[in-house]
Amino acid sequence: MRTIQLLVLSIGLLSVKDTFGGTLQPGVRGVATRAPKEMKIDGDLSEFKDAFCTPVEYFNDDLKNRAAQFFYMWDDEAFYAALRTLDTKVANFAPDDHLWEGDAVEWYFDTRRDETFRSHDWPKEANAGAVHCYWTGMKDTNVQGRFCLRPGFLEAIQKIGVEVGSKRTKVGLDVEFKMPWKNFPAFKAKAGEVIALDSELCYSDGDPDKKKLRVYRAFVFGSPLSVQQPANLAKIQLVEKWDADAWKNGGPVATPFHCDTPWGQDTKPHVKAMMALPPNRDEIGKVVFRILDLNGKTLGDFEGKIETFQAVGNFRRAVAQWPNDLAIPGAHQVIGIVYDTKGKELSRIAPRLVSVNWLPGY
Repeated sequence: MRTIQLLVLSIGLLSVKDTFGGTLQPGVRGVATRAPKEMKIDGDLSEFKDAFCTPVEYFNDDLKNRAAQFFYMWDDEAFYAALRTLDTKVANFAPDDHLWEGDAVEWYFDTRRDETFRSHDWPKEANAGAVHCYWTGMKDTNVQGRFCLRPGFLEAIQKIGVEVGSKRTKVGLDVEFKMPWKNFPAFKAKAGEVIALDSELCYSDGDPDKKKLRVYRAFVFGSPLSVQQPANLAKIQLVEKWDADAWKNGGPVATPFHCDTPWGQDTKPHVKAMMALPPNRDEIGKVVFRILDLNGKTLGDFEGKIETFQAVGNFRRAVAQWPNDLAIPGAHQVIGIVYDTKGKELSRIAPRLVSVNWLPGY
């Protein structure tokens, strides 16, 4: 009898752990953490200080106009996202129904609870539970939050209580986005629920004549395939806080990395690796890039030097290099390993093998 009672107790504890995000569901690639009380959509991102964050474009040559951070939170009322950009030419000259033609976010969101969840086609009927939309913090060169739905899918949601707030910074723009759950009547928000989304950052580089329209786009979780089908979206779990499981599953988007051989070098050839670090995770102690041969044998470990390339917003990355002769192109593998301040492993990451920006390939 005692054994049975202990078993029942352990099962009960496990269910509580599952409910509050201790164990993520299969296939989850990121989390949305619990929002603080009395959220205000005004462009002040201090409320997102503990939120799950996905850095993007930390390896671009034009960091001051490309690097950005996405944040994700939720509560019983709404889903919240935030964006912090480095941008010297903040602008969106597009009309209110074509926001993607300027600096904006193209947003993909699926809350459906049946077999249509992450289906091949975006639904066109009203209140279907999935939406493809756009939000921006600018109108021309003025700070003004705007939101619109994808043409051809204008009945997807009723736009109940949708809010966008923005604020200029010394280095770019901060934007907050609120999407109330009332727009998805079949969905009930609670810890442990899984939704799907993708985050795409668009730039126009401040062209007032709209000759360039959208000149750059970067995806956090997927690729341009998200435009065609919700099946390309990432599973995101609603949790109470960013914990060890969130690190393990979300590492590839929380700390993405890039490797390449720089074209100009003063020494014999070296490979350079850079890993983006989220701005709000003080538990990160060190980053190691591990080189492996094609049979999985370790060829070398190289610790990344953590550098801050923009203090406003705490934009940081870890940088390391190793001899090209050790890592012959096409004849090695590389993984990034993130450790906490006590030396415990938090996450392992591989380079993204997916299209980026406008061009196929990586």
